[in-house]
Amino acid sequence: MNRARISTRAVTGFAVLVVGALTALGACVSNSSPNPASSDGGGQPTEDGALPSTDASDSAAPGADASDASDAGPTVEAGVFTEFPIPTDGAAPNGITAGPDGNLWFTEFHTAKVGKITTAGVITEYPTTTAGSFPYSIAVGSDGNLWFTENVINKIGTITPAGAITEYPIPTAPSGSFPADPGPFYITPGPTGTLWFTSNLNDYTGMITTAGAITQFPLPAAGAHPEGILRGPDGNIWVCDTIGNNIDKMTTAGVVTAYPVTTVGGEPTLIAVGPDQNLWFTEYAESKIGKITTSGVITEYTVPTVDSQPNGITAAPDGNLWFTEAGGNKIGKITTAGVITELQVPTASAGPSVITVGPDGNLWFTEGTVGNVARLTL
Repeated sequence: MNRARISTRAVTGFAVLVVGALTALGACVSNSSPNPASSDGGGQPTEDGALPSTDASDSAAPGADASDASDAGPTVEAGVFTEFPIPTDGAAPNGITAGPDGNLWFTEFHTAKVGKITTAGVITEYPTTTAGSFPYSIAVGSDGNLWFTENVINKIGTITPAGAITEYPIPTAPSGSFPADPGPFYITPGPTGTLWFTSNLNDYTGMITTAGAITQFPLPAAGAHPEGILRGPDGNIWVCDTIGNNIDKMTTAGVVTAYPVTTVGGEPTLIAVGPDQNLWFTEYAESKIGKITTSGVITEYTVPTVDSQPNGITAAPDGNLWFTEAGGNKIGKITTAGVITELQVPTASAGPSVITVGPDGNLWFTEGTVGNVARLTL
């Protein structure tokens, strides 16, 4: 059920967060070798606040690739991870995006803050104006500011690169109280300088101008529970109907065409434009990656790790798409031909969530369970 998924990805129990935070501040998992270039010696944060870089090659499956994953087990590629603990305990970071200032910006769901991290790993935190706002997703606006959803208080917030925050109430109140019916969920840049967002259990998408004017568009299917949203290469808005199990194409006038996901109960979650100009999405419940053309043709690819719970997804400079595995505790790569390989995240049960490309050309993602922001060097 979607409510359980919200708990898994963003409202993780505080006891788990405490245990995970201690893990993050200790050592990377024992089956990963420290980067030889790291001089801190043994899993403690380095001078820039990072946990040591980790090479995942020790856990590779020799001779295996995605084509024979069903016989030989998951393929694990080498990759160098660096994890940066967030100063505030129990932050539960979720959304992350590259900012216009050359830094990355992320949301801290549990602690009602927006964070900024430099590519060197220096973190600055900004409390939201309203306490208990539960900021969830974040995106860059055409005005050069960062825009984020405030899930519990039903507002859209904006923060300048200097840290000044403004909040805009959404006209229609959620249909229930948290956690049953949260407010705005994911947000993305849209056409003509607007931003678009989803409201998960309220079954609508919204558009907000950089002046704060909000328009809401109900989705035709009840119980759709939309999550991921972005502007497609065709100029339309594409939405993941997570429980409705559709990918929706919406015009800027709010006209919706729904395309059913092939696998029943797949739960499409987040979505990205690929280098092939198709849209690629994660299927959280069925451990698949989906591809949909702008004409609505869907192809699915099974992630090798069972119950991997793929979540965030982004296109990368290497011409592939990369995704997080909340259940598998891995970062996955899928080529446009559908070949999947996986990398093990160093910290156990880290809860990798949203992933993006940083201004340094590397992959950055949030680790919601243990309260880290992590970098994967390409």
